[in-house]
This record gives sequence, structure tokens and C-alpha cells, in this order.
Amino acid sequence: MAMRGVMMLFFQVLILCFQAKAWHAVRRSFELEQTAAHQEKPRNCMHVTSEEGEFSYVKLPPVRSTSKHGHWMPAPDASGEPTAGEPDPEPGAAPATVCGIYFVADPDQTVEVTMRQVNVDCRTGGLMAFVDGWELNGQYFPGERDHEKPLGLRVQEFCAERTGGPWPGKQGATTSAGAWVFRSSQNAALVQYRIPERGSFVLSARFHHNPKPCNIMAEGLAPYYMLRNYGQRRNCTLTALFPAVVSVIAQEVGEINDSVRYCERVRVDDKLEIGGSVGLDPSYQLVRASTICGRSRGRMDLEQTILCGTTSVRLISSGRYNNQAMVTMRMADESDLRLATVICEM
Repeated sequence: MAMRGVMMLFFQVLILCFQAKAWHAVRRSFELEQTAAHQEKPRNCMHVTSEEGEFSYVKLPPVRSTSKHGHWMPAPDASGEPTAGEPDPEPGAAPATVCGIYFVADPDQTVEVTMRQVNVDCRTGGLMAFVDGWELNGQYFPGERDHEKPLGLRVQEFCAERTGGPWPGKQGATTSAGAWVFRSSQNAALVQYRIPERGSFVLSARFHHNPKPCNIMAEGLAPYYMLRNYGQRRNCTLTALFPAVVSVIAQEVGEINDSVRYCERVRVDDKLEIGGSVGLDPSYQLVRASTICGRSRGRMDLEQTILCGTTSVRLISSGRYNNQAMVTMRMADESDLRLATVICEM
């Protein structure tokens, strides 16, 4: 558990460095309360968690002081007068803070988020979104080319002026006991929110078993990761948000009689790509360390050091074969610097 806590802190620092931009925003800190068995009150705008439970957030307008009658008074605006009500945001005004709760479960799990209460006013520019995957700096995991759903169905925006159901039906979400329920396709999901003036929400997160995991956000703690296409025409990606040492233990990719070989210069439809990138989506900016095809007859232990902000292993499949690869991934340390296979601009 201590090691998992260290990895979650590392994820959180990396996400802050990436500066997520689902909506253009200026970042500030916030208070998020997790009302589960293990209560947390992190104060970072970007919060990363691998825990199930209930999360609540409340934002109130700033206050100045108490009046002589003992009531809290609204803070004055630029003119020195107390603000009244919740006016519409003025054109050219500074954008509100965009924050996010980043969920990462075990590799063979999916994330279910239930919005139990939403009091985010659409009229004042308030907005929330559920992302099937992660978003950082305008890029998504899984990449747009690697996910089975188009981006328009993966990002579900919503807001509401009331805290109770039943709520109207919403595309991409189911309803349960008057609440919106969103489900991810892999072990990573994100809830983003922008609350300019005041608002609150309560959500609960649960993790479910995924019998056929494809895309995996690696937390760096698993002894190994399995990438499989299950005989389908699809791309499956293992991604880690840190420089890593990747070792291919075994693979079966492509023709049954083909032995393992490098195939960077050969046009093949089934292959395993290993590399790194600056952004989150490797399909756009992947700097390849190697491209491997064929089937191993035993343990390979092909180790490569990827010194990039994002490390990825992509299994690209045509659908004609049952492809699979067993991979280990650990965070690179100082002893790995001399043996770097790929170095990206950080």
C-alpha cells in the first residue's frame, strides 16, 4: 500500500506538469473530500486515486468578514461593492479553474462513476465531464485511433441546477435511482469540473472486473502486463506516465511460423511497437525504440530503456491472428541512463 501511495503521488505530480486542458482554464487549488473508509482531503486541483469510494466537492464564493449582525458577507468585487447573486460571466473575463479526478484501477478492471448529486450551474459557466480514459494537454488515453468509441461518445459533458433526481436521460450514460452512471472501457477514467462561482457535487466510484482488457494505464506495480487483441482488428496500448524500462518477455504476433524479428522497414499489419512520446497519445508522436513481429519460442527478455514523459507499448492487429504479448515495465532510474534506447525532449 505504501508503494501504491508513492506511485499515486508521482502520477499526480506528472499530471500537474502536463497541465490538462479539456477546457481552457487557469489552475487553482481546491478541496476534495473522499467520504469512504479511507478519508482523504487532497488540495491539488488534479487528484489521482486508485481507491473506490465516495467523493464530494463544495465551492462557495469568497467571503470578506462578518457583519455586525454576525452574518457572512460576500467579498467585494473590483469596484469595492459586495457582489449579489450569480451573474453570467462577462466576455473577456478570466476563465474558471478546471480540475479533475483521475481514476486508475488494476489492469483487468474498469471504472464506474455514479453522479449522486450535481449542483453545477450551467448559466454561470459551470460544467462537468466524464472522460472514458484520461485527458492531458488536449491528448487522450487511449488514443483516438486506438479506442473502440469515437471521441464524441467518450467525453460526456453535463451540468445541472439541482441536487436531486430523477435527472433527464443523457447519451452515453445510464440512470440508476435518479443518478447518472458512466462506465469506462479500460482501467482509466476521468471526471473534470469547472465551477466559476459556487457549486457542489457528490460522486461514487466502483471498479469492475474486465474479462478482456485491451488498453491499460500502467501504475508500475504489476509484475507483468498482458496485451491481447482476442482475434479482433484493434490496437491495444500499454501506457505509463513516466520514463520506463520495458522488457518483452514473450510474444505471439502475426504468422504462426514466423520467428521474432525486427520489422521497422517491412510493411506488416500485425506488430508490437515500443517507444515513448512527450504527449499522452502515442499514435501521433511515438518515437519508436523498436518494432517487433513474429512468435517467440521461449523467454525473450528484450529490455529497452525509454526516457520520455510517456512510455508506450502498442499491439497493432489486423484481426487475422490472435496476437498477444507479455511485457514488464518499471520506472527507470539513474543506472538506466547510459543504456537509453530512446530519449525525448522533456
